[in-house]
Amino acid sequence: MPEKAKFCPFCGENIQLGEAEVAATPDTSKQEIHSSEPTPSLLNSHYYRLLEPGSDFKGYKIVRLMNKETEGIKYIAQKADRQYVLKIFFKSSMHNMDSLFGLQMRLKKLNHLKDKHTAKVVEVNPHHDPAYMVAEYIHGVSLAHIKQHNPEKLSEEFIRHIAPQLIRTAIVIRKHELTLTNLTLTGIMIDDKDDAIILSSAITFEVRDEREDLFLLGAILAQTLSHNTLYKTIYSTERLTAQKFVYIAGVSNSMNRVLGECLHRNIMQRYLSLEDFLSAIEALPPVENDELWTVQEKTSFAQMEAVNKVEKPKTRIEFSFWIIIILILAMLTVLFSTNIFSVLFGGKGETLQYIGIINRADSRDSLSGDAAGDIQRSGSPLRTSYGDLKSGTGTDRPDFRRNMPVPFTKSGTATPQESKPKHPVNMAYIEASTLGFGRLNENLHHNVSLSAFYISRQEVTQAEWSRFMKPANCSTFGDNLPVDNVSWFDIAIYCNGRSEAESLTPAYKIRGVGASRVVTCDFKANGYRLPTEAEWELAAKGGQLYNYSGSDYPDEVAWYRENSGGKIHSPGNKSPNSMGLYDMTGNVAEWCWDWYDANYIRSLPTFINPNGPEMGTLKTIRGGSANNGEGRNLNILWREKGDPNRGYQYVGFRLVRSS
Repeated sequence: MPEKAKFCPFCGENIQLGEAEVAATPDTSKQEIHSSEPTPSLLNSHYYRLLEPGSDFKGYKIVRLMNKETEGIKYIAQKADRQYVLKIFFKSSMHNMDSLFGLQMRLKKLNHLKDKHTAKVVEVNPHHDPAYMVAEYIHGVSLAHIKQHNPEKLSEEFIRHIAPQLIRTAIVIRKHELTLTNLTLTGIMIDDKDDAIILSSAITFEVRDEREDLFLLGAILAQTLSHNTLYKTIYSTERLTAQKFVYIAGVSNSMNRVLGECLHRNIMQRYLSLEDFLSAIEALPPVENDELWTVQEKTSFAQMEAVNKVEKPKTRIEFSFWIIIILILAMLTVLFSTNIFSVLFGGKGETLQYIGIINRADSRDSLSGDAAGDIQRSGSPLRTSYGDLKSGTGTDRPDFRRNMPVPFTKSGTATPQESKPKHPVNMAYIEASTLGFGRLNENLHHNVSLSAFYISRQEVTQAEWSRFMKPANCSTFGDNLPVDNVSWFDIAIYCNGRSEAESLTPAYKIRGVGASRVVTCDFKANGYRLPTEAEWELAAKGGQLYNYSGSDYPDEVAWYRENSGGKIHSPGNKSPNSMGLYDMTGNVAEWCWDWYDANYIRSLPTFINPNGPEMGTLKTIRGGSANNGEGRNLNILWREKGDPNRGYQYVGFRLVRSS
């Protein structure tokens, strides 16, 4: 010990002697402090010396020092040829009545805790000086050690194996009025049988909501599953209480959803109990039958620091605040001085007019014809690369999905409308509209806007295919039957060949050969192409919310397993939907333009004419076929996927042209 040391280097106890004590024993005290082996009286009064290997403590032979914790020092000890963990508590753990009571209650309840997934406590003596506890020694490694040195072992299958063990143990611990407040990866051991054991150091005596223990277990599982180098920060309890849970890349969607439920920032939105959490884990489908989340966590140190960043009081002028105030005043002015309500909710052909704030009726009549013409011209649609999407000015934004009134010249005479292009044969015109993409009756809100287009009333037949391509190896042969078993890339070649034969501008540009081919689409071209997934769904729904295209009863509109005999039928023998389209449900499923992504519809990058993810390995298939039974796989929202380099039986296509 240093001569002027004030605190014990082992336990932190204040070891300075009082002035009276120093005066009474000046020489001996100095000798004791300098001595390498202090006297027992000083040790008992002020600090503990480390126990040497081979020494005895209450019948336990010390093997070696294990580690030091905030509560005390741990040793590996031996008794009757068995190894134990001996924990000697610091006196600082009992410096007041609350600490003393908490420690005694914890030791008492740990002594009665019997569970195969907790370290068994064999002896507790809180009344001895110093207090100590003895628990069985677990032969194994901690989760923290595995995470650092053997992370490959922490697969989702392994975590699904130990998760129920941890949850059941937590339930037992709570029944003994204990909690897992101090649980970390270090406090969980994996024994020789690959079973999880919770150490006693992770268990505390504390009044705590069960959903907090549930939250802590979820964070532990998320940390073990994450492959991100910042897993301790991304899935720390501090961050998860402040920010939304980020799905873990490489983990099944089902497991991510379960973790999202128990790691919700709002405690009221989590599972109600550990039993509910356990039921959800046990109900998970096998990993091999589940889809994996592939989006990598995008997290940096700067984003981590932003969580705890304290916003400094702003002393400068808040321009954003005043901009909002000005916008609100402008909206109120438009509301009370124009006929904006009539334009938005009234009849078609209503134009925006200034009617004044006081004498509305007189002001309405006083608006000249020239002014009306100017207003109309300012709201005329702007021609863009994907249709008439928005107005030409920022002040007036009429809805391009409504029928626009006939514009007027300054003389007040109507100008002739542009003539529509010639209607393609055997194709239906789908007007520009909005769509609840991927939604039926459960969500009536529309989230996608689409420009007008033409779509084939029937699926492409084998005769139409064979005019330009080598005859396909169809599942059922017949010139008037829909073609199937053709690859997506061959369809792109067919579309360009047919477009050139009919003097149209090909929509596709094809580069490369074989599996390395790259196809891009010019949606402005008037040639034939495949529909985007959103276009296909808009045409299939036909403005209605049926489970199948045109009806809730598949027998009326579709050939499917129960009525087709497993064979493809000639198009046009079932009722069409409201757009006059046949077999949008059943007969043959249909290729779409979009790359397939299971999460694409839930996280659309754009809401105007979406055309799928930028890249992928599989293409989207919609509509179901004669080989599908009634129900989910035939539903109008069912999405399938396929390799674009190969054909599939019962999968064909129909054509689309931009208007």
